[in-house]
Amino acid sequence: CCGRGLSTMVLDRAHSSSSFQSIVRSTSRVLGAEVDPEVALHSEPLKNEPLLAASPPAGPPGADEGKGDFRKLVLPVFFPQIPAYGVNSLLTPILPGYVMQHYGLNAATAGLASACMFMSPVILDLPQNIIADKVGPHALGIAAALCLIGAGVVGVAADVLSCFPWLLLARIFNGCGQSLWQMSRVLILARAPSKIRATAMATVGGMQRLGSLICPMIGSALALHFTIYGVFVTQILLGFMVLPLAVLPVLLPEATKLVPRFVLGSGVQSADKQTSVRGMLRCAVRNWRDFATAGLATLMLAWLRQAKDFLIVLKINQLGGGPAMSGLAVTLAYVFDFSCSPVAGVLMSRFGRKFSLAPALLMLGLACGLLGTDLASTPHSVLAIACLAGAGNGISSGLGMTLGSDIAVLREQEGLAISKSEFLWPWREMQDCGMLLGPAISGALVTAFSFPVAAATCAAIGTGAALFTAWFVEETLQPE
Repeated sequence: CCGRGLSTMVLDRAHSSSSFQSIVRSTSRVLGAEVDPEVALHSEPLKNEPLLAASPPAGPPGADEGKGDFRKLVLPVFFPQIPAYGVNSLLTPILPGYVMQHYGLNAATAGLASACMFMSPVILDLPQNIIADKVGPHALGIAAALCLIGAGVVGVAADVLSCFPWLLLARIFNGCGQSLWQMSRVLILARAPSKIRATAMATVGGMQRLGSLICPMIGSALALHFTIYGVFVTQILLGFMVLPLAVLPVLLPEATKLVPRFVLGSGVQSADKQTSVRGMLRCAVRNWRDFATAGLATLMLAWLRQAKDFLIVLKINQLGGGPAMSGLAVTLAYVFDFSCSPVAGVLMSRFGRKFSLAPALLMLGLACGLLGTDLASTPHSVLAIACLAGAGNGISSGLGMTLGSDIAVLREQEGLAISKSEFLWPWREMQDCGMLLGPAISGALVTAFSFPVAAATCAAIGTGAALFTAWFVEETLQPE
């Protein structure tokens, strides 16, 4: 009897360990998919897998070539994610209040300022793919760092001159820098060995979220003690932190002790492999049903993700909360976002993509809707709603690009797309449009009608999109 009990305990522990490892793997893929959709395509390393970008110049490998490659990614890839994404996160909790108080403008204009950053990805998505093939990831990384520095410099000038268009220009610089930086790191890691690529992408996604987690509180503290100048100057400093790390592989092309060998080299694509504008547009037309169903649902998800941050900060400002309370609300949302990421992996890998998408839409819509009711009558109640919104965001982590990658693989197999990248350009474009429209439309509704109307609109979008997902979006999880 004791022997059977002991055996049962051992089996239970083994099963628990297996389940835990499965959750860890799912979480890694979720975080990686936030950065690069290719991560979602392969659950296991592929043998003899071709590189996705041009390889570095051939050369005789050293005795320990390839060893410690993951650790060597800290300087050129992992660490810079914090300052690169922190530039925007510093402003997230204080931007709406700053626009309305310093410039004397309304909520619609504050929404425009928040959304303006996402105008850059919408415009850059198409040419960025083409430019990346021609100049390589390192040139993109250097340009990204310069844009991040420019965002802080132009922000200071906008405040000194009290010129709102200059502030919008600073936000565009910020968006350009963040978009170019993400593309450059994706292209670098696309050249990594398949055995470390998914883990590296997941680490990049985790560091990106870490920057979004800690920088809102830092930005709030800077604004409280050093005014808005402290925030803009810190943006400049963060940009200068990114610049040398982007330049490192260019200045030290043989520094294989500092960076992996696959990071070195220009990464410029050969002419026959460069992206075609005509091909991507034809692919979008051929697969219009996918974009009108799953693409539209993920656009609504991106809309709600950005609208909830804007509405949370705006509500706290209406209730008389200062920058510190706004920063705390945004940080709490990201804490719950990050904590619920493993749930997204479990939902998507065990039940299906729609089991992540529909609940996330409902939770985000509910959180936004609650902000317009009497339940959000105090700053502390808004903090609780921010936690709900963060959880809704977390259970859909990586969902957009995972779903897009699933469909891209199917359409490539069916001959409706020449490559996965060709399909994923319009897919990314739709999500970027959602991020642009969310705060812009919400701010316009607050100004034209009232805050409760804007909140109710987001609630209706969440509910409608969830029902739309249940009925019309194709489930792409393939049975084992």
